[in-house]
Amino acid sequence: MKTDGTTEVLPLSKKQKYACNIVMGAMLVAAGVILILAGTGVIDASVRKIAAPTVLFAFFIAVFVSAVIAKNALSMWIAGVILACGLPSFFAAIAAVGYGELYPLYVAAPAIGCVFAIFYSESKAPQIKGFLFFGVLAAIFALQSSGVCGWGLTAGLLAAFGGACIIIYAVLAYKNKEKDNA
Repeated sequence: MKTDGTTEVLPLSKKQKYACNIVMGAMLVAAGVILILAGTGVIDASVRKIAAPTVLFAFFIAVFVSAVIAKNALSMWIAGVILACGLPSFFAAIAAVGYGELYPLYVAAPAIGCVFAIFYSESKAPQIKGFLFFGVLAAIFALQSSGVCGWGLTAGLLAAFGGACIIIYAVLAYKNKEKDNA
């Protein structure tokens, strides 16, 4: 049974629910074990540095597996967003970079979610539009965070991009209204 691509979610069978719950539980146990090993010194890592990426990656795997089992675009989008939010924490823990350089990944989170969701979405156009919008925003912020340009140029680029988006929306809305009136 297909959904309309926007609101309807197909119910999971009992076996699918059990599988999703077992994966979620296993991922949280694995995250807990990793944090315990780090806390007791068995793993040479700061619990403070690895807690966020460990828990986020555990949730990512659990939600991703559940999305695949359910063939659910929304769950797949959420998995992509969780992954995108875990990446800055991971890179901050293993590299000599901070959140000041990595924050564009948070801006890109909805774009990454759209990439994940497109596989199960019946309507691909909204996913592509979301990817492009948030991807361009993240790219503009990446220019600033990498040191290529300062906040003055970044603000100008953001304003120009926002204005271009408004113009595109207005033109498309006018065309759609004209089409409906014809």
